[in-house]
Amino acid sequence: MLTSESGTSTAEFRPGSGLERWAERHLRFLMLAPTVLILLGLTIFPSVYMFYAAVHKISPNPDLPWEFVGAGNFARLLSDAQFHVALWNTTIFTVVAVATEFLLGLGLALLLDKFIRRLTFLKTVLMIPMMLPPIAVAITWKLIYEPQFGVLNEIMFRLGLPLQAWAGDVNLAMFSIIVADVWQWTPFIFLLMLAGLASLPVEPYEAAALDGASSWQQFRDLTLPFLKPVIAIALLLRVMDALRLFDLVFILTGGGPADRTKVLSLYIYQVAYRFADPGYAAAMSLFVLFVTIILSTWFMKRMRLAD
Repeated sequence: MLTSESGTSTAEFRPGSGLERWAERHLRFLMLAPTVLILLGLTIFPSVYMFYAAVHKISPNPDLPWEFVGAGNFARLLSDAQFHVALWNTTIFTVVAVATEFLLGLGLALLLDKFIRRLTFLKTVLMIPMMLPPIAVAITWKLIYEPQFGVLNEIMFRLGLPLQAWAGDVNLAMFSIIVADVWQWTPFIFLLMLAGLASLPVEPYEAAALDGASSWQQFRDLTLPFLKPVIAIALLLRVMDALRLFDLVFILTGGGPADRTKVLSLYIYQVAYRFADPGYAAAMSLFVLFVTIILSTWFMKRMRLAD
């Protein structure tokens, strides 16, 4: 064996040693290991824990064992009136808010793309609400809706209109939340639609113009078909996010008045922490997950058909 002047063996430093060859063979796994550990800790483990909790009745007393109930928590969904109210409110909010955001976002994108393409400053201003934290948006609108000192009632007063409780009114609470959500997330739809319009081919429009097609005909027969994949993705992302609505409701109304704004995410939170029934809350969370998966699958199929 070769040794250095100090008597130390040089075999372990020889290129191509066993340790070096092992590291080369497994380098890709070693580099992925931190990401896999984070994924396991933040995604896989909570998901498995939620499935396990959904089939158990969990007592608030940590000394008592979990009671296996099988599908009992899921069966409660059929008879829980509060769950039905939350499901209905979530459906109303999702349909109205996402439809409004889509129409406004598409309209703004068409306007900026055709008429004021060079006003990049205006595009930046339109993106500001989307970049704000949801908590900041909720607090901002809570101040706007404040009955005594809010800016909205100040405008109503100056116009000679009756003042409103807005987020505290039974008939206006859901409308108030939808307005705040539309203000925050319309820029998201606008950004996707604007990117889609910028990628459209020019030749079909030139040919349609030569054939005498009107602007509406070009929009109906060219723009909408070309934008179908982008529209499907935009609606899918917004629907998935709307089903998880929590921040606005929690801060603006707390689910009231008279449960008019109680949505699924808020009800799950109340069941888990206020009523101390995490097993049933996990079952409701899985229900929301299954609905999201079904909607996602449907949207993806529609997107493939559009291609």
